[in-house]
Amino acid sequence: MELRELAELVVKEALRLGADEVAAEAVRSISRQVRFANNEVTVSKTWDALEIHVYLAKDRRVVGTSLANIQPEAIRKALSDLMSLLAVMKERPDYAPLPQGPFDYEPVPGLYDERLAKLGEKSIDMVEAAINKALEAGGKRVAGTFAFGEEELFLLTSRGVEASDRKTKAELVVRALADGESAGVGLTCGTRLKDLDPELAGDEAGRYAKLSLRLEKLDAGRYDTILGRPAAAVFFDIVAGMASAFYVDSGLSCLTGKLGQEIASEVVSVYDDARLEGGLGSRPFDDEGLPTARKPIVERGVLKTYLHNSITAKRHNTSSTANAGWVVPRPWNVVVQAGDRSDEELLAEVRRGLLVNNITYVRFQDYAKGDFSAVIRDGVFLVEDGEIKTGVKGLRLSDNVLNMLKSVQALSKEARQTAHWWMEWGSPAVVTPLVLIEQVGFTVPTK
Repeated sequence: MELRELAELVVKEALRLGADEVAAEAVRSISRQVRFANNEVTVSKTWDALEIHVYLAKDRRVVGTSLANIQPEAIRKALSDLMSLLAVMKERPDYAPLPQGPFDYEPVPGLYDERLAKLGEKSIDMVEAAINKALEAGGKRVAGTFAFGEEELFLLTSRGVEASDRKTKAELVVRALADGESAGVGLTCGTRLKDLDPELAGDEAGRYAKLSLRLEKLDAGRYDTILGRPAAAVFFDIVAGMASAFYVDSGLSCLTGKLGQEIASEVVSVYDDARLEGGLGSRPFDDEGLPTARKPIVERGVLKTYLHNSITAKRHNTSSTANAGWVVPRPWNVVVQAGDRSDEELLAEVRRGLLVNNITYVRFQDYAKGDFSAVIRDGVFLVEDGEIKTGVKGLRLSDNVLNMLKSVQALSKEARQTAHWWMEWGSPAVVTPLVLIEQVGFTVPTK
């Protein structure tokens, strides 16, 4: 069944059953993954999926679900069950109708590359190029994943919205081990074949692994710290995620009540840009059908915008920012405004501190305050007088989101699109430079 047919079936049947409003988003995806370990490809798989996401409203009650069984009878049964559920739900005091269409959408350039869609077995060549470069740079054992594919979606609502989009995307993450605990990570991602640089990813992984051959323990304390791009992506993914009005209202954000306030150093500007050329998260429209746009989240240190869908906008007495998510408004592409220094110049500013290439396993002790801790890995180094002296082990990052934002001193001038599995707040991509933060807190894990 074609995407349009699926969406039309849902909308027509839900209206027949008595729904006031319906939105249906049919999505077809072809996903391929090449996994590699111990310097060779171990697994190559392909998934072909077709599903439909459904939003229903009746008498100010709202429900949504996703359906993997797209047989017509299964869809009708699911819609009937949803209508029964709506009948026993409570009315939403913050209910807002879906936007009234139709709308005009300007296409976003660079989102579909036929060469990437048809990459096929040539993906092995790219993986091998990354492995070889990692070994050449100093790694001994190389592992990782290369995930790529294409996605097509069609959105239809009962309020005049009809929109479609098609995208290719790829993410290559390379992890190299030199010996024992010494490890490094490198990555490359994009929507077009020309965006991908497997040799750069491999070189960074191997180089950081080699630099980590000698590891020393440091005392707990505060250190001037440069976040590598994988680490910075994790951090700004949190910042943008906490700007979602859903998390603001749920008490899971340290940005609650701070709109219009200075929450960061004046050198920090962070944007949500759904229209970024070649952006992994770029889309001409959100899940409610509103045309998307670029908008500031933080500008020169000031919190400018919460991210809204129609319901959260109603609750905040404002307009939707076209970031639906029917339930959770979300960023599309997080863009961190770059600085004016090269990577080397930024490193030279550190008299005694740390370079942290990657952050993983972020855990919050207090979401509302922003207190968190995280594992640091894949290249953690002591820096003295602008030079990497030795690898570091035994520390855990333990600080506060707002404290780190206010302590940003400088950013490098090369921003790269970054995406990897440790970005747990759901941003499809973060475009980020290196980030120098003053006096970041680190603890020694207790047994």
